[in-house]
Amino acid sequence: MPDRTFFPWASVLRFGLGHLRLTPDAFWRLSLNELTMLIGAMDAPSLTTRDGLQALMALFPDIGPNKEADDDR
Repeated sequence: MPDRTFFPWASVLRFGLGHLRLTPDAFWRLSLNELTMLIGAMDAPSLTTRDGLQALMALFPDIGPNKEADDDR
């Protein structure tokens, strides 16, 4: 039978009740935003967007065999 778990409840419960030592009542009263903050998921890097990639490409252009490095930086 395929795994139909869409959210890792066992891991989240173990973290909240075990690691953070929250009471079950306190755990279940958390909003998803609060839970995300406590887990530390807000510290994860954001996904790169096309605009972000283009900005990085402008800051750090590729220097190929036919291009010279810009020494003015």
